[in-house]
Amino acid sequence: MDVGAVSNTTSTALQGLKKSQDQLQQAANNIAGGSQDPEDIVSLSEASTGFKANAAVVKVDSEMQQSLLDIKA
Repeated sequence: MDVGAVSNTTSTALQGLKKSQDQLQQAANNIAGGSQDPEDIVSLSEASTGFKANAAVVKVDSEMQQSLLDIKA
């Protein structure tokens, strides 16, 4: 793997982060627009959980890559 390349795992997690961000923005816009739909509150919670999970994947993937580099060194 090219040292400068983003791993497939990280790429997938970054896509998940973007999806969570979009979901959060949509729910926030709905709430700010006066929506009282409970699904918007649930969507905020889902977006938060998704963002945390994908951020953890990025962190773990980075740590694994560093460990592999340490082993090869």
